[in-house]
Amino acid sequence: MNNSKRLYWKIIPYLYILPFLFTFLLFFAVPALYSLVLSFFNYKGYGKMTFVGFQNYQSLLSYGAFWKSVRNTFFYFAAHMIPVMAGAFLVAVALRSKIVGGLQKVFKPIIFMPQVVPVMATALVFKIMFSTRSGIINQMFGTEVAWLDDRSIMRWVVVLLVIWRSLGWFMVIFLSGLTTISDDLYEAASLDGANKFQQIIRITLPLMKPFFLFAFIMDAISSFKIYTEPNLLVSAQAQAPVDVAPMMNMITNNLKGGSFGMASAAGWLLFIVILFISALEFVLMKNRSK
Repeated sequence: MNNSKRLYWKIIPYLYILPFLFTFLLFFAVPALYSLVLSFFNYKGYGKMTFVGFQNYQSLLSYGAFWKSVRNTFFYFAAHMIPVMAGAFLVAVALRSKIVGGLQKVFKPIIFMPQVVPVMATALVFKIMFSTRSGIINQMFGTEVAWLDDRSIMRWVVVLLVIWRSLGWFMVIFLSGLTTISDDLYEAASLDGANKFQQIIRITLPLMKPFFLFAFIMDAISSFKIYTEPNLLVSAQAQAPVDVAPMMNMITNNLKGGSFGMASAAGWLLFIVILFISALEFVLMKNRSK
């Protein structure tokens, strides 16, 4: 094979990914870099851009509502992560068991259905269910709990909605991981006298660590970008109150107010938080796998 043919076969793979690279640069890389530059300016979307340095970041970090949104976002992440991960894993194990058998084809679509339904529809359904006066939950139990009016409770309703929507998605991820584990390992363990619980602890969990790592990182990214659920579920007007508002509200509020520089700064602070949490999870999972 001469040099021209070798060069041809080296170039061909890059030509196939060229459309992706073009769209990635046009719609992600360039806007991201522009927003980073914009975060150091005072800009209303028109007129002159005024350089303000780190003033936008300082204003956000000294703003009480920003820190409330940070705490709310961390709460949504921490409160739902363990129930979702544990529940999805247990459901995946149950679906792979001989007890469920052929009914797996029935249960999998049912459990995954909340992920397919638009989040706006599910938020409205939960809003009807947890309404204080006419909600199904209060009518069933004969109570008048202010699920969506009491600010100490409404965040938990958002967590329930997130759990209900996320369970099916992570169940699919864990099911795909369980299919990579050979049945021969379980048969050998059972011959050695290991029960089902011991097989899960000694075989399933160690071999599932890469899938847990992927699930934890994906959950962190989606959790810190939460926006629709709290704003549709607990808002009486256009957006959620400050006590339940996520970090994404800081971006949208500044965009609506014409503070494009402040919105860009809020976006990059959110990116730093997501990057830190994802890196922390990656390091912790890697250290445990050694």
